[in-house]
Amino acid sequence: MQYRLINIITFLYLILTLAGLLISGLFIYLKIESEIDFETGRELDRQVDSVADQIRRGNPYQSLITDQLEIDMIPFERPVEELYLRDTLAYHESSDRKVKQLKASKSYKIGGEHYRISYFNIVVETDDITETVVFTMGVVFLLQLAFIVFFLRGISNRILLPFQKSLKKIQNFNFAANEPFVFEKSNIKEFDQLNEFLMRMSNKLLKDYRQIKEYSENISHEIQTPTTVIRGKLEHLMNEGMTEKQSELIHSAYQNNERIQRIVKSLSLLAKLENNEFESPQAINFSDVLLKNIELTEELIEGNGLQLEQSIDPEVTVVIHPFTADVMIQNLISNAVKHNQAQGWIKIQLNSDYLWVENSGSPLKKDPEVLLKRFEKESDKSDSIGLGLAIVSQICKSYGLNFQYSSEGNLHSAKISFR
Repeated sequence: MQYRLINIITFLYLILTLAGLLISGLFIYLKIESEIDFETGRELDRQVDSVADQIRRGNPYQSLITDQLEIDMIPFERPVEELYLRDTLAYHESSDRKVKQLKASKSYKIGGEHYRISYFNIVVETDDITETVVFTMGVVFLLQLAFIVFFLRGISNRILLPFQKSLKKIQNFNFAANEPFVFEKSNIKEFDQLNEFLMRMSNKLLKDYRQIKEYSENISHEIQTPTTVIRGKLEHLMNEGMTEKQSELIHSAYQNNERIQRIVKSLSLLAKLENNEFESPQAINFSDVLLKNIELTEELIEGNGLQLEQSIDPEVTVVIHPFTADVMIQNLISNAVKHNQAQGWIKIQLNSDYLWVENSGSPLKKDPEVLLKRFEKESDKSDSIGLGLAIVSQICKSYGLNFQYSSEGNLHSAKISFR
């Protein structure tokens, strides 16, 4: 499964943001708790000192006692107690119940008496701190999320716009158009470096393509001309009187000349398929194309003593170039005829999901996958050039079809899946 670059960036940013919020939330929680304890302790210390000052001014200590303040008399000879803080449960008048409070105790020697003054204050619960921190972090995360969705993605899309334009041009690149890449200048150095490299590569590729294409066309033309002349002369010789040995030699030369022509045509077709030189595919009635080709090869099938069984659904539509559809079907049927056996059979099935050609034949000695390569063939028959299945395979690749060739015993199977 593949993901868009902007989605990966957004996802990683969210993960990092969430991790950062969790770490900062923990730090804030500990810091708040520490600050609350510190400030509460300072306030209680101040309150206790204030009560001691009132006693020094002559206020009776009994009149100062409240639900938050305790004053106890302790032996004078005991040493003065420093401020001591601890958690305790104490009655709280407003709540009318005992609640967790922080108790600050400290003793003072005033006017020959020793007083222990204790002051209470409600403790901020840990749950309250946690709730506050979680709520705050949640709000911050939602704001971050909104920022990412509405601003960061927009900014990122704008930054990546030159890259998207370059990618679109690469996807639409076609050798047949003979147009090298031309990119606009961007404000991002790395994108300009990438575009400059792509422009150099496209110019080199087009130059190499033109040279190879010209070479292939020249070779094809230069071979076709003499082979045509040779065919004419051989046909003329075959009509002349000659010995049986001479006739066999001329017939062999004629067959090999025909084989050369078929190889040249097949290689030229493969080159065009690999370079996407055919026009855009179109939706065609594949059933009609298949029936037409079966009709053209019926004489060949019957001449080889083969039984043909067909099951063809009407109006099966396939998106493919009409010429390549003809070539693909012709090669499949031709392969089924050539590699069959005496009193054999061919079965052709077509529906909206697949074209399936099965035939009888001798068990394969090679891996079926190997036979999809160029010039790979099972037998050494002179009428086989080892390019038929390679052409079918390349056509399927060009139009996004799935081609499978297999063999089990005397059963040979070629299947093209449309979906």
